[in-house]
Amino acid sequence: MILAGCGGGSSSTTTATTTATDGTAAKKAADTGSANNSAANKPKEPVTIKFVTLGSGGTEPAAFKELFEQYEKASGNKVDLQILPDVSLYENMIKTRFATNDAPDMFYFFAGPNVNITLQAEKNLMEMTNEDYVKRLTPAVKDFYTVNGKMYGIPWGIYNAMGVLYNKKVFTDLGLSVPQNYQELLAAAEKIKGAGITPFYEAVKTGWPTQVFPLASFQSFVLPTIGGMEGVKKLKENTMRFTDIPELKKVFERHYELKTKGYFNSDLLSGTYENQQEALTTGKAAMVFQADWMMPIIAQRFPDKVKDIGFFPLPSDKGPGTISLYPPKQLLVTKTSKNADAAMDLTRFLTKPESFKIWYKHNPGIPVYNGIETTLVPAQQDIYKYINDGNGIIQIQLQLNAGVFDFDKITQELLIKGDADKAVKSMDENYRQDGKNKKIPGF
Repeated sequence: MILAGCGGGSSSTTTATTTATDGTAAKKAADTGSANNSAANKPKEPVTIKFVTLGSGGTEPAAFKELFEQYEKASGNKVDLQILPDVSLYENMIKTRFATNDAPDMFYFFAGPNVNITLQAEKNLMEMTNEDYVKRLTPAVKDFYTVNGKMYGIPWGIYNAMGVLYNKKVFTDLGLSVPQNYQELLAAAEKIKGAGITPFYEAVKTGWPTQVFPLASFQSFVLPTIGGMEGVKKLKENTMRFTDIPELKKVFERHYELKTKGYFNSDLLSGTYENQQEALTTGKAAMVFQADWMMPIIAQRFPDKVKDIGFFPLPSDKGPGTISLYPPKQLLVTKTSKNADAAMDLTRFLTKPESFKIWYKHNPGIPVYNGIETTLVPAQQDIYKYINDGNGIIQIQLQLNAGVFDFDKITQELLIKGDADKAVKSMDENYRQDGKNKKIPGF
């Protein structure tokens, strides 16, 4: 979910540079064989690469448009950019296109090792493991995307983090500081409510934003009760079920409790992602459960308000909490495409330093490639500090081999009806069904 440029040089921004030096990716020869082969010297016919991405209400499509204009000038090829608008159905749309032999030449897709299973990577996707740009990935992202020693997608974009975005001006005016535990968060919400301001804005009509609270809660509340990563391993192997975790039900109860306490917006059921952005930046709401992918959009819609937004993790009962890191989505190339070679050449173009400059102009954030400079807004500066302090973990959901399909519908219904038992049961059933659908051992 997986987004707008903001001007540098002001006191509200800083520049982050990953540590290793960057090198220009070597362009591999498109033709193999001997130099004497006359076919190797024959000019290539221009092709049109069909590229599919999702329209998430952000600035990613705008960045792709500018990048593809540059690529077309440099290569003579064309890129047919297709934007699919429904984020919640995007995965099924892509799978359907593969099933009907209508797969795009190249496409932008979600993060996580379960993608290899979802899309049958070895059969359907070009391998990227030995490409030069892989060497320039930051270690955590490279390790995350490498499964059984192979990589089938280019991590493309920035680190995002799920937690709480808050209006610093509202906090300052009310004498509030960043909560250091969950009880302090509730106390802050009570004070904010008493001042006539909405403590938390939830976008129930849009749907997918309602997932953020439980996803950001997992490492703060659930992980310590299941033995840490050993518990995650059991979930991956399906030897432990979500219904076996009492704290998971409590997470859903906590989320609904915020509604019963009157801490949500009065237009809860009609609340949209766009309303959420506006409420936070104008101070009508003090906080939102979100990720910093919202920040580039705010920079575009409310450029004078970016400096007023900060970030902190969703606190646990015993401490300030741990941020839920969300690696970037990935660029994938279809192996059976007649334009696979040209699409692979496009991946090399996109990983040039000049291309990264265009991407981060539209989507400023913390890079996942070494040696890249980008401007960070204050909320992202907060996240960068948490990452440098080691206070972050790759979102648990993304570390599982199977997915919880329709999770947005589960969390949306939870906030409408408040049935935590049903939420856990539906989550468990959908997870195990997805494992069966993908024929994962143990499911």
